[in-house]
Amino acid sequence: MFMSKFFLFFTIFLVTSKLQAIDTKAEHAIVIDYDTNEVLFEKNSNIRVIPASMTKIMTVYVAFDRIKNTDFSIKNECRVSAKAYKKGGSRTFLEIDDTVSVDDLLKGIIVQSGNDASIALSECLGGTENDFAKLMNVYAKRLGMSNSNFVNSSGWPEENHYSTVYDLAILSNAIIKDFPNLYTYFSMEEFSYNDIKQPNRNKLLKQVEGADGLKTGFTKKSGWGIAATAKRNERRITVVISGTNSSRSRLNESSNLINWAFNQTSQKKLVKKNQKIIDVDIWLGKESKVNLISSEDIISTLSFDQIQLMETVIKYKKPIPAPITKGKEYGELIIKIDGKNDIIIPLVAQKNVPKVNPFFEIIAAAKYLLFGTSLDE
Repeated sequence: MFMSKFFLFFTIFLVTSKLQAIDTKAEHAIVIDYDTNEVLFEKNSNIRVIPASMTKIMTVYVAFDRIKNTDFSIKNECRVSAKAYKKGGSRTFLEIDDTVSVDDLLKGIIVQSGNDASIALSECLGGTENDFAKLMNVYAKRLGMSNSNFVNSSGWPEENHYSTVYDLAILSNAIIKDFPNLYTYFSMEEFSYNDIKQPNRNKLLKQVEGADGLKTGFTKKSGWGIAATAKRNERRITVVISGTNSSRSRLNESSNLINWAFNQTSQKKLVKKNQKIIDVDIWLGKESKVNLISSEDIISTLSFDQIQLMETVIKYKKPIPAPITKGKEYGELIIKIDGKNDIIIPLVAQKNVPKVNPFFEIIAAAKYLLFGTSLDE
């Protein structure tokens, strides 16, 4: 009772700034910093879209997982069914009843966006394309794609076949992270099959610095879309857009968003683990003060304006009653950044501080009330 009325909450404030905004002509868009997983920009990112051939990223994800974790190999061969052979749209130009290596099917899917290659691979892995689609949905759920449902392996328009640009960004980042060696398929600029050479439909590979994947998509109803990513100086940005009105607009809008992210934002370590944040008074301890330190590294992606102007709040009780336990939380640092959720970092004691001998408690308390410290310094 005697101590409690002397406990005060202290706060420290700086100033905040507005995030410099960008817009896009795409109906749906998301920009994510791959390393921090922060959303830098979004527009209708959780509204369902027709994923079109961006569906093929999931088809490839399932195949990559089987290659990595089972005896299934890129050298395996798959038979081309009549269903695969007859499928319209973009094609690899497979021949009916031929056997084709998984390696060639992957290149046909990724580079040429072959619907025939997608069906052939799905039947090879799932028995039927319908059963493979069920497997795609199992993977989608596992990855946290909560607003997606796949009915086929190619992205052919069908009722109840949908995703969102946010979910497709989750998938894109997962395939890069989970299969770094196999991911190199996505950077191939061309592929020939049956003496027919086709360029990669992802034109960003040749026109945007650091671009190395992923996949375009188009239907009349969905418009032109792309899941794209680029890496510069060890930093990666992922962009997914849908609903542009031409292939040129798709190229322009996706490249603008990628360049904006690299040019107008950067990753910054805001706090280092074990960094001293503040020293605080101790109530009835054998030492008068203890440092509160950060319990973890905090890295965030910010605009250049945000880097200079943020709001920071430190909360703790003064004085902290002894005994003090090293590593125990006694306060928190709150970093407020416009457009982002508050970042809350626990502040922990840097060392142990035992309580004073009970014989000296009255003297120590009196000194604190008179001089602000419980010990001679």
